[in-house]
Amino acid sequence: MLRDLIRNRFPAPLRRPLASIYASVPLQWRLGRDYWKFKAFLREAQWWSREAIEAWQLERLQAVFADAYAQVLGYQALCREAGVRPGDLETLGDIQRLPLITKTLLRDNIKDFTARNVNLARCRFKTTGGSSGAPLGFYHAEINERIENACIHAGWERTGWRLGARSAILRGSYTGAPEKVWRFDRARNELHLSSYYLSDANYAQYMAAMKEFAPEFIQAYPSSISILADGILKNGHAGRFSVKAVILGSENIFAWQKDKLARAFPGARIFGFYGQTEQAVLADMCELSDQYHVWPFYGLIEVLARDNQPARDGVGELVGTSLWCRATPFIRYRTEDYVRRGAHFCSICRRHFDLIETIEGRRQDYVILSDSTPATLTALIFAQHFDAFRFIRNLQLHQDRAGAVLVKIIPAGGFEERHANEIVRKMEAAAGGRLKVQVALAEELARTPRGKHLFMVQKLDFRI
Repeated sequence: MLRDLIRNRFPAPLRRPLASIYASVPLQWRLGRDYWKFKAFLREAQWWSREAIEAWQLERLQAVFADAYAQVLGYQALCREAGVRPGDLETLGDIQRLPLITKTLLRDNIKDFTARNVNLARCRFKTTGGSSGAPLGFYHAEINERIENACIHAGWERTGWRLGARSAILRGSYTGAPEKVWRFDRARNELHLSSYYLSDANYAQYMAAMKEFAPEFIQAYPSSISILADGILKNGHAGRFSVKAVILGSENIFAWQKDKLARAFPGARIFGFYGQTEQAVLADMCELSDQYHVWPFYGLIEVLARDNQPARDGVGELVGTSLWCRATPFIRYRTEDYVRRGAHFCSICRRHFDLIETIEGRRQDYVILSDSTPATLTALIFAQHFDAFRFIRNLQLHQDRAGAVLVKIIPAGGFEERHANEIVRKMEAAAGGRLKVQVALAEELARTPRGKHLFMVQKLDFRI
């Protein structure tokens, strides 16, 4: 949160020296006391019985619901309409009595769904486009980042990862330039590789940086690391690095990607995790299988069919309830992601966690740049924060020729030309000048036969 304070509260001339001072603070200190306290809790609690876990969850759920009912006017109104009060939550099953919350409802009424007793000056306003293309803005307190980091890191440790391990990052955190596609973060011991310049022409740069750094772990978007793996296999460089694990997130992971990565990085564990910026659900693969284990100390999950009842065949929309978000509560939040639910117990590792067998509804799309390089929507949009998202009801990308994309927008109140310019500027910068972006206002957007919004309408015929 300190880095956000530096970025938002100080004039530009002071930001760089203050950021340098912040970067010099040991990472262990920057993570905060809450992080270490919760991490220690997870080491023991992950092996609790189902009864102990559910008792803990019920206590947290009751506290979060009571706080939301008292402090969040919009949520209070919904609950009164549904005829449910905090005292009515006597079991975890009673959560089904609570109203469902959608992205649209929160986006259009964020003031009414923000807690009155929270100091927003100490919160971070976050935005996400999400896989559905419906931009959403909300508030997170500092504790949310601490809890999420603790859970994420505890999951990664199943691969042998540890804080400070030599890691290569290919997740859009570094834009880079054609002449330098990498930078080194000494404080975190991380090599950040640009997701935007992966091509045959720059392959040698990536490999030279990786060879010199010799990462133990790689954290990446599945689509980005798959492109790099293509180069590795094409040039006969498989096994060049002794990588212990390739840790994948932010996109769905396909079987063909796992196979390709296993060939490019033989011996490495291909490990995935699932989460959202909203922080309602977090899941990591088991260390002994590819099933996702939902962190029960982070949030609760439901998998619902079209009638909003539990999906009988296990396939349905993932609904999450955060056990920590109070600035903007996410209680029975429709994620718009579709999953196949597994058991409530892993017979392999023996954890009493809810399992997700597969993530069915997350599909990363590609935008083809002018040099025929494919770029993910995550890299162009999802990894960035747009102020414009606060003034957009929905958006959709259309592409029918390489190097050009049309962004159709259904505006909300307050959308101005400067917001359209921000979208153009940031997307074109992310693509390194290899994409021409146009913005057009629209009244409606294309949908699937089931009525689900298409984020990307891709007319080009291409192979990755």
